[in-house]
Amino acid sequence: MNKTPLVIGNWKMELSHKSAIEVVSAIKKMMQQETYPADIVVCPSFPSIAAVHASVQGTPIAVGAQNVHHEEKGAFTGSVSVASMRGFITWCILGHSEVRRAEGDSDALVAQKAKLVLSHGIRPIVCIGETGQQHDSDETISVISAQIDMLLSSLDRVSLLKTVIVYEPIWAIGTGKLPDPNEVYEVLLFIRKRIAGHFDIELADRVYLLYGGSVQASNVKQYIAGPGADGVLVGGASIHPRDFMDIVSRTASAYAL
Repeated sequence: MNKTPLVIGNWKMELSHKSAIEVVSAIKKMMQQETYPADIVVCPSFPSIAAVHASVQGTPIAVGAQNVHHEEKGAFTGSVSVASMRGFITWCILGHSEVRRAEGDSDALVAQKAKLVLSHGIRPIVCIGETGQQHDSDETISVISAQIDMLLSSLDRVSLLKTVIVYEPIWAIGTGKLPDPNEVYEVLLFIRKRIAGHFDIELADRVYLLYGGSVQASNVKQYIAGPGADGVLVGGASIHPRDFMDIVSRTASAYAL
């Protein structure tokens, strides 16, 4: 089926508020000069979300958050609720390995967050992946199986269709280490088969699956040109507008092949 590739920029905690506005302004300018046949999402830090949202009005750029608290509201000092962001975002990253490690988010909690943001009309971007030790011990498929099965058991058909799943091998995030593209294809194929087994093939084909982990313009084509990936989640390179838009361009061209 025909899909438009999706490229998501996770800015993490790399930019000041001023820099976030400068980055999104540069991306907007480049998009005015050239056509990019891909859907683009940028995910700033919490304090910059409203300003970035205001800046992208009238453009194809969408805004996402990098995380959310699992409760609607309450005495959770320092946390951010979905209600406080829903007027500014249409996407939300969930289950990123950095959050799982720092805050102890389990597969069940990530699925709970996915249901929560969906109930507010926000599309979840759910990250899954294995550690280096698990990869070296040939546990990748068992780890991915547990993560995806929890999500499948928590979401209905309509909700899953609105969910983007990102395979991010943890050992490749920010390390410069790159998995063999064939390994990535195998994992993405496994995820689609798992979805098809739980629901059906038609739904499995429609769900967006992305690759993430040390994505650069120099390597993105090898993960998009093969079967499985409908786009990429970009970390460090996404805070550099020219690099990010180069990734968008190369993703779109490779996906069209």
